[in-house]
Parts: sequence; C-alpha cells; structure tokens
Amino acid sequence: MGLSLILGTVAVALALNCLSGPRGARDLIVLRTDRAALEAQLRRLTHDNAELGTIVQRLRSDDRYIERQIRRELGFARPDELVYRFGDATDAER
Repeated sequence: MGLSLILGTVAVALALNCLSGPRGARDLIVLRTDRAALEAQLRRLTHDNAELGTIVQRLRSDDRYIERQIRRELGFARPDELVYRFGDATDAER
C-alpha cells in the first residue's frame, strides 16, 4: 500500500510538472500562438518587401513613373501647366 501511494504521488507530481513546468503544455500553447503570429508577420513583410522591390525597379528604369511620383509627392508641374490646390477639411478648421 505504501509503495503504490508513493508511486501515485510521484506520478501526479510528474504530471503536474509536465503541465505547468517551464517546458510544459501551457508553454507549448504559448509558443504555438507566438509562432502563428510570427508566420503571419513574415507573410506581411514578404509581401511588403516584394512591393518595395517593384517600386525600386520602377524607379531605376521607368522615367514616366518617376515623373508621376515627383508630380504627386512634390507638387511639381510642367512650365505650361496650372496647378489648383484645394484645402481639405482640416485646413478649413484652422
């Protein structure tokens, strides 16, 4: 009787250690959740990197793309063009 009680206690202690220990099932669940989040972030960053690679390639080779970006971002215009600027709602409130 005493030996089975000791073995039962040891078995319960080992089971609790496996479930709640530093390398137990709870940590495994946390690690799997973290891994899924990191894989999703990797997919997003890979997609963003591909888009940026396309933009870099166009900036290196496409003069019309460069001109459109300069006009859009810097507001440049050709000498014979007239540019109209309309204020947005935040400008009207100031």
